[in-house]
Amino acid sequence: MTAETLPFWSFFHDLEKKLSYERWINKYQHFLEALNNGYISYDSEWKNFRQFCKILLLQDFRDEAAFDQLLDIAIEKEKRILELLFRIKKSPETKKPEVQRNDDETDPGAISEKKDQKAPTDIPAVSANLMQEPADLRQTMNLQFLPGQMVAESHLISATSSVTQFLHTDEYFPVTRRQMVKGWQFLRLKEKSDGREGIDVPETIKQVAREGLFLNPVYKTGERNREDTLLIFADYRGSMTPFHELTTRLIETAKGGGCHPRAPVYYFQNHPVGYVFRNNNMSGPVKIKEALMKTNRNFTLAVVISDAGAARGNTSPERKKSRLEITSRFLEFLDESCAHTIWLNPMPIHRWKGNAAELISKKVFLMAPVLDRYGDKFQETLRTILKQQKLALIN
Repeated sequence: MTAETLPFWSFFHDLEKKLSYERWINKYQHFLEALNNGYISYDSEWKNFRQFCKILLLQDFRDEAAFDQLLDIAIEKEKRILELLFRIKKSPETKKPEVQRNDDETDPGAISEKKDQKAPTDIPAVSANLMQEPADLRQTMNLQFLPGQMVAESHLISATSSVTQFLHTDEYFPVTRRQMVKGWQFLRLKEKSDGREGIDVPETIKQVAREGLFLNPVYKTGERNREDTLLIFADYRGSMTPFHELTTRLIETAKGGGCHPRAPVYYFQNHPVGYVFRNNNMSGPVKIKEALMKTNRNFTLAVVISDAGAARGNTSPERKKSRLEITSRFLEFLDESCAHTIWLNPMPIHRWKGNAAELISKKVFLMAPVLDRYGDKFQETLRTILKQQKLALIN
């Protein structure tokens, strides 16, 4: 089912478009769960529903007036659908109240009069069928939401908007930018810098008291990440072409929010042979030994981003042997100049078996799958590396 048929999805879109709110997928899931499980009690003035929406979605009290206006429009537009949902949630579980016998029950005239009473005309025609099969309603109206797929297991809800909706995000990897940034931050090694990070008020006061006049403030000593903390080698083109966006994102998050802005990045295709390149179009050649000149044997972590032959799945013994020999020479240079070598592989672990990736994984400190379905795996991998590196430095 498309975005147009999901209940109240257009309201979430309006919040993003008109109030610049982030469209949190998990909040929409909570919204559907509340409707599904009957957590919101129905009232004709929609007070409980409005209060629930405000608690869940309102981000700034200054937006309350605009929020209420958008909510009023959304309720008016989808009132019949919401009423249908509330009616469905109430009808299967309610017990029939015990009817007290009175004189009217024995009166044939009263009985015939009740039979002649007509059903309310304001109930949608589909609701009559719903009342006949209450056992199927819970299954029919079991709304589910999957990001990117946006499915609602219901054929009862009509389209609520004619405007085409789009997913305004490129976070389609199992590991998000935020998780990448957090993971890279685990690999920081700070050192003092000459930069100034704010005024040191206590020291400035002491200086004024000591000299008797105020000339210049005393600044706090800044900190920065060591330049030789990280060295990145990225496999580009060839079998890594489908993963160019992943490679670019890993590098951008490392040099941006990951706090490694000065980390050198070099590119190669399939496996480095004597040279690596400064640019991903394989221009600006640099000898491997020159690329490793500024590394520190005790601190530097070499990160290689490559499928290691797992993408093509070539199990030929000659091919595996050839790739392992060439890659092993490159890894020997890294072992001589760096503390550890971490290999980030976009292919899942079960694709490593029987090809060069399985053999190369035994030659490095750690080979980890980046596109694991559990995004926290990336953070855990880098956190483990940091802990082991600190223990090695202590010992």
